Order: sequence, then structure tokens, then C-alpha cells
Amino acid sequence: MNNTSGPSVTNEEQPAQQGLKRVLGLRQLVIYGVAFMTPIAPAYIYGYVSSMTSGMVALAYCVAMVAMLFTAYSYGKMSEAFPSGGSTYSYTQKALAPTIGFMAGWAMYMDYVLVPLIVLMMGATYANTLLPFIPYWAWVLILAAIVFAVNFKGIGFTAKANNILVIYMGVVVLIFVLLGIKALLNGMGAATILSAKPFYNASAFSTSAIVSGAALASFSFLGFDSITTLSEEAIRPKKDIGRAAMLSCLIGGVIFVVQVYIAQLVRPDYNSFHSLDAAFFEIVESVGGSIFSVLFTAAIIVSTLSAGLTGQASAARVMYAMGRDEMLPKKFFSYLHPKYATPTYNIILMAVIGVTGAMLLPLNLVAELMNFGALLGFIFVNLSVIVYFFFKKKEYNVLKHLIIPALGLIICAYLWINLSGLTLKVGFIWLALGLIYAFYVTKGFKKNPAIYND
Repeated sequence: MNNTSGPSVTNEEQPAQQGLKRVLGLRQLVIYGVAFMTPIAPAYIYGYVSSMTSGMVALAYCVAMVAMLFTAYSYGKMSEAFPSGGSTYSYTQKALAPTIGFMAGWAMYMDYVLVPLIVLMMGATYANTLLPFIPYWAWVLILAAIVFAVNFKGIGFTAKANNILVIYMGVVVLIFVLLGIKALLNGMGAATILSAKPFYNASAFSTSAIVSGAALASFSFLGFDSITTLSEEAIRPKKDIGRAAMLSCLIGGVIFVVQVYIAQLVRPDYNSFHSLDAAFFEIVESVGGSIFSVLFTAAIIVSTLSAGLTGQASAARVMYAMGRDEMLPKKFFSYLHPKYATPTYNIILMAVIGVTGAMLLPLNLVAELMNFGALLGFIFVNLSVIVYFFFKKKEYNVLKHLIIPALGLIICAYLWINLSGLTLKVGFIWLALGLIYAFYVTKGFKKNPAIYND
């Protein structure tokens, strides 16, 4: 774009079109991704992964992290080519085809919608345990109101809130690790801080079990990709978005692996938990007592706020991009608040969906459905790198534009097909509904959306 009235300005330095404000640097983007994943995410599913992998939780998380790092690389490559806020939706529609882009966005939309929903459920459940005189439904409304109010004020305000929340969760995780090491040195559990069993136990190893455990462990990583929905609010999107995705995935993965490694050593017998839902909390209580259990429960509530903030913000921006491209009703979904430049109607819609779902849906189904949408979106993004760079642009860098994204695609596809049968059935019903809607909007796939050009 030419500027004839003043000094030249690069594309990344210009205010984002359509009113979104560029206010986020690399640090804020990385914190945003870590906040979405939440440092204590393994606590939600630890018992199930431990049971599925016969105690090799650390290995399952390493496999999941490797898969996510390949995919984070692909997100970075696509964000360099298309620094717009639609993330998976924008990348696939421009690299592959408009209709495929819509279906990818539709799949990821399910993921982004379910993140705020599930965190409201988790947060309300544990808040009710901590303060039982306030009923579950009231906690759902309280948490939803906080998330809505912060996101309504704008992404800059959301980023500042995430800084505080991530620091608190990080401190709690650090205390847990230190208490766990102390307990191990005092003879608890494996009575050692050095053991290979959380990574490999020859007597119980099963490739299929590890893959299934890694597929479930992927739940903890969902969120690094949300960074790419902020491309139009990043100060240097082409430089920072990809780096932030890789860094947040790597930092989050290391935090997860250290946590589950210590937890597995503290309680080596994965069949001894009273409840798989509360397995991690049994370990927390055994190393820290009742006082630390309260602090950890508070951290779970805080994690629901951080993930709820980032999840709602990302979903609102994916809907904004799809509305701007007229794949969703434009007047509603592309509306921005005149003062805060936030997609207000989308944030309100997300709040309503979150509250309604938290009241009606079962937790386990919501968690698995998140993986369905996310992993399918990851498959599309990895494929987009191959098609766009290697075939369309003819940039024949075999490692960067073929091998790495192909590995990401294969691993994510393998994890995806290993999800439960019920999850796959419900997920395909969601995709079918999206296909029907796309058929209607595009008049039988004859009309392309008004693709937004940066």
C-alpha cells in the first residue's frame, strides 16, 4: 500500500484493517498461548491418561508435544504468508479452497467454542467445592460474567489479565514440583527423583495405548494455535506469530512433562486412585496437605479464567473473520465495538453458549469433542503448508515445506483416528451440519466467499 502523504510505513506497522488494534508483542503472544493451554492442564485428565498408558504419562505427553511442535511450525509458516485473524479458517481457504477453509474453520470453531464451555464447568465445579454455599449454577454465571467483562474491554486488557493469572498458576505448579521432590526424597512413592518408568516401562508398554494416551494428552496443548487468531492485533505478525506458537507449545510441554513425571513417581500405582477425575488432586493432597490442596483448587479456578478469556477471544475472532468473508451473517459477526474495537456480538454469543452448555452437557464428552475439532484443524493447516509453499509457490525446500508439515499431518491424523467412537460420530455430525450450511451459503458451492485480502 502506497503512502504519498508522509513517510513510508510497512504493512505490519499499519493499523489492522477493519478496526482491530495492533498492541501485542512476542511476550504477550507467548503468555496468551500458555494461558490458553493453562500450566496445570494435566490435572484435568491425569488419571485417565495414567490408566490408559499404564503409568507412562510422561511419554504420552512427550509424543503429544512432538506432534504439536510440528503443527506449531506449520501455523508459523502460514501466519507469515497470511497474517490475518482467521487462523485455520483463513490459511486453508487461501491455500486450499474457500469451501475447505470453511470446513476447517467450522471444525476449529467447535474447539474454540468448547474451551470456554469446559473451563466454566471445571471452574464452577471446583469453586463450588471450595465455597459450597454458592451453588454451581451461580458460579457458572459469575465466571462467565468475569470472562465477558475482560474480553469486552479489548485484547490489551485481556493480555494484562493473563499475565497475572499465568504467574499465579506457574507459582503453584513450581510449589507442587518442589513438594513432590521433597516427598520423594523422604521415601514417598518411588523414593527417587530419577526413574525411566514414567517414560518407558517394558513390562507394560503398548504402542496403541501410548498413542491413545497421547491423543487424550493433546487436550492439554489445545491453545497454542489460538495465537494465530491474533495476527491482526500483533505488532509484528509475520515475525512473532510463528515464534510465539512454537515457544508457547514448547514451554507448555516442558511444564506438563515435569508435572506428570513428578506425579507418576509420587503415586506409581496408577490403579490406586479413588477417582480418575480427581487423581491429580489425590497426589496434590498427599504431598502438600489440605492447605496446598486449597491453593491448588484456587489455581484450577484461576486456570478456568485464563483459558476462558483466551478461548472466548479466539472464537470471537474466528467468527469475526468468517463474518467479514460473508461465510457467516456479516452484519452480526463482523461488528466491532466503536470504542474497544472488539467483536462484541461474538463475545456475547460465546458467553451465552458457554453458560448454556455448562448447565446441560457432560464434561467427558466436551473434552473429547475439543480434540476432534482441534486435531482436524491441525491436519488442514499442515496440509496447507505443503500445498501452498511446495506446490503453488514452488518453493522446493523439502525439509521446511514437505517433511516437517507432512510429519505433523501424519501424527495428528493418527491421533485423530484414535479418538473414541462416540467422539468421532458426534464430530462427523457437526461436520455434516457445517457442510449443509456451506452448501446453502455458497449456493451449491458455486459462489466463493468474499476473501479478505491483507
